[in-house]
Amino acid sequence: MKKIIAAMLLCVASSTAFAQTEKGTQNIGASFSIQTSDSKNNYFDGAINISSNIKLNIYNAGINYAYFVADKLDLGVLAGYSYQKNSQDNNDTEFLQKVNGYFAGIQLRKYVLFNDKIGIRTGPSFTYARDKSTSKYSIQNDQVTNTDSYNGRLGLDFVFYPTKHLGITSSIGSIYYTHSKSKGFYEGSSNNFGANFVNNLNLGFFYSW
Repeated sequence: MKKIIAAMLLCVASSTAFAQTEKGTQNIGASFSIQTSDSKNNYFDGAINISSNIKLNIYNAGINYAYFVADKLDLGVLAGYSYQKNSQDNNDTEFLQKVNGYFAGIQLRKYVLFNDKIGIRTGPSFTYARDKSTSKYSIQNDQVTNTDSYNGRLGLDFVFYPTKHLGITSSIGSIYYTHSKSKGFYEGSSNNFGANFVNNLNLGFFYSW
């Protein structure tokens, strides 16, 4: 994240481009994020030594369209796809989970820019997501769960315009509320409220006209 911020500031010093954030401007863009982890642990349970190998991979990709309803204020729609794979190997026991998801929603964002080139944008978004989770323990049959989620979020992004028509973004963090309901192997519902700061690779690009 520090490298992304430094690169943006360096570009500002040499750029003469101006952002297109006036009323009536439109933009279309795409974004992606990647998160991976791999850990190995060894511990003694009182009888035997157990080795544990845990891997996690999460990929998200989305597209969005926005229209500036006022200067530096846009209203947009978004949609995307997410994929997650978790695996854990404990001696003779294996666990594998794959989650495929789709999401769509609307968002309203306020831009605060320095010299019309770099700054932040913030605002609420509301999304619906549908996930299908397939889990498997060793030689057991697949355990399938479908989850519907409704999410309200107040997000904060870095924004940089290297040219008049091209913009680059990176998410900083958000405050969110999520209501989820699951059916299938796992049944139930949940409500979650929290805040997070992004610590994984995430970038977005958009074109304005």
